[in-house]
Amino acid sequence: MAGSVPSLAAGGEGLRPASQDVLAQWQRHMQSLVAAGELAQATAGAYARGMQGFVAWCREESVERVTSVTVRRWKAEMLEEGLSPAGVNLRFAGVRAFYRWAVQERGLTADPTAGVRGASRRGASRTHKREPLSDQEVLRLLEQPDGDTVQGKRDGAMLYLMVYTGVRTIEVQRATIGDLHANTHTKLAIQGKGHADADEVVYLVNADLLDALYAWLAVHPRGEDQSAPLFCGLGNRNRGGSLSGRALRGLIKGYMRQAGIRDPRKTAHSLRHTVVTNLVRHGVAPTQIMSVTRHRSLDTLLAYAHEVAREEDPAEGYVEYGEG
Repeated sequence: MAGSVPSLAAGGEGLRPASQDVLAQWQRHMQSLVAAGELAQATAGAYARGMQGFVAWCREESVERVTSVTVRRWKAEMLEEGLSPAGVNLRFAGVRAFYRWAVQERGLTADPTAGVRGASRRGASRTHKREPLSDQEVLRLLEQPDGDTVQGKRDGAMLYLMVYTGVRTIEVQRATIGDLHANTHTKLAIQGKGHADADEVVYLVNADLLDALYAWLAVHPRGEDQSAPLFCGLGNRNRGGSLSGRALRGLIKGYMRQAGIRDPRKTAHSLRHTVVTNLVRHGVAPTQIMSVTRHRSLDTLLAYAHEVAREEDPAEGYVEYGEG
C-alpha cells in the first residue's frame, strides 16, 4: 500500500490504511500544542519521527490492518535490530500519541496501542543480548547459498555484504542498485536508522564480497533499473520487488541452521555484532570502527571491547588458592 498510513477508519480486523493527510492533521495539532506551550518542540519532533518510522515499517511489511499485534511485532523487530529499549520506547511514544489524538479528536474507537507496554529496561546492561558468530561459523555460513542458482547468488552477496560491512537488515532491505558507486573503491550508500535518505556509506573492499555482489548483479532481474531493490524478491508474486524485513531475517536464520548455528542468541543482527567484534579484536581504532558502524556513542563500542576482553582473558582464570 504505497503512500498509505495507519488510518482512523476501523475495520473488522484492525485499522485500514489511509492517506498522508491524517498524519499532516496530527502534526498540525502537535504544532498548536507547541504554540500554546503545552508541548516542547523537541518532543513534537520525536513523536513525528516515531510515527513516521512506524508508517515506513507498515509500508515495507505490506501491513493492511493495524492491531496491537502489529504494534508489538514492530517493537520486537526494532529490538531485534539492536535498538535499545529506550530508543524503542521513544519511537513507540510517537505512535501512542498519534492514536490517542485519534481517539480524542477524531472519534476513533479502536486504539491499537491500548494495552501495549513499553520495552522493559529492567536488567538492561552494557552487554549485548545477541552473540557474535565465531570465525568458523562465519565461513560455514558463507558456504551455504548455492552459487549455481540465481537465489544462491543473491543470498550469497547479501551475506557477504553483512559480514564484511556490518549493515543492518533494514539497511539491506532499503538499498537500491543506484546506491552503488565506484571510484577509488566501490561504495554503497545506505539509509540508516532514523534517516530519510541514503546519506551514509560503507566501503566494499573485500574481494570475495565484490565477486559475490557482481555475480548477483549479472543475473539481477531488474539489473538495468537504478531504483530497483539491490536484493529483490525472486518469486512469482514479488519478482523484482522489495523483500520484507521478516523475509530477510528468515533467509539468514535458515542459512544459519544449515550451517549448524543453533544458538538462539545468534540471529540476523548477530552479523553486525560479528563485524564490530572482529574489528575490536584486530585492534582497529574506535573512531575507525564508528565510521563503519555509524554508532553515535563511544560507550556502545566500549561494551563490545568489554565483551571481547572478558571472552579472551576472563579474570576468573586468575583465581588461585595456595596453602598457608
